[in-house]
Amino acid sequence: MKAVCVLAGVPVMQEMADTMVAAAKLMGADEVVSGDWLAEDENFATLAKAVEDNQHELGDKEGRLDSFAIPEILKNNLDADVLFVAFCPVSAKLMDQMPNLKAICACRGGIENVDIAAATKRGVIVVNAAGRNANAVSDFTVGMMLACVRNIAQSNYNIRNGEYSAPLANADNMPDMEGKVVGLVGYGHIGSLVAKKLSGFDVKVITYDPYIPTEALAGTGVEKVEKDELFKTADIISVHARLTPDNVHMIGAAEIALMKPTAYFVNTARAGLVDYDALYDALKEHRIAAAALDVHEEEPLPADTKWLDLDNVVLTGHLGGVTADAQRKSPIIAAKKAIQYKETGNKRLLMNPAVAE
Repeated sequence: MKAVCVLAGVPVMQEMADTMVAAAKLMGADEVVSGDWLAEDENFATLAKAVEDNQHELGDKEGRLDSFAIPEILKNNLDADVLFVAFCPVSAKLMDQMPNLKAICACRGGIENVDIAAATKRGVIVVNAAGRNANAVSDFTVGMMLACVRNIAQSNYNIRNGEYSAPLANADNMPDMEGKVVGLVGYGHIGSLVAKKLSGFDVKVITYDPYIPTEALAGTGVEKVEKDELFKTADIISVHARLTPDNVHMIGAAEIALMKPTAYFVNTARAGLVDYDALYDALKEHRIAAAALDVHEEEPLPADTKWLDLDNVVLTGHLGGVTADAQRKSPIIAAKKAIQYKETGNKRLLMNPAVAE
């Protein structure tokens, strides 16, 4: 069996170079070819932006990826049985030239760069690395809460600018974590890890997630509530839902208006889940205490972004899931899914379960 491993050609993805090869061998490959889809490829920026914007339709509609050039490493290895990719586009046009292709392992959580319909039509299974950065994002989320609530980021900025004792926006109400209510919007893998990691802070955790049955929370100490109750009650609100066409701006002006004036807002999920104009207005008018945002409507943020005018927001550059450990484990997670599917026939392991019908 032959496998081709295509990296993204950007430094952060190089961490998975060795584990891509190891994952291919784990699947039984006796020939492994590895190389980059170069970041300077004119199509790279377009696809990377689409992936970050979570444009699901890109991979769901057959033919949308055909405009992307086939990388040289694939042109030279069209006889491969298995394909490992990060951001590299896998189009119907490419699959038509790979008659032996049986599996596509997307080494990320998203699969926007894979033409799912085309893969299904051609009998090719698609697996991903969902959960690869769940620990990274949940760690980062707790850090963002502390950076915001305890003014860690703001104080660091002040000192570096020669203002050791500069006033802080929430100086009159800088709280302890103990006894506070943390509201999680979404209680999937990342949300549940955040709850677990907060347990040592003696906080009460509540969650709004219409897809999680109440009985699933038994024994966790987490209470399921309605969305309005969460926004009225929580001292810290943290977003952990996955963006879909149905939940764009699920947090808007109405929800933000329910928040306490002493409440904090954290988003390490997707900017599209939140009406950022409404959030900006609430922060500017100090109707809520502060926010910590790792995801933004425009990435990278422009140098003249209005968010820099606020004294009560912590901004980071979409770093939540970016750790060396998360990158390294991704190919192994995807490979194990493919192996388990082959052994059990469990369609839930696939991103295109219809391929098994």
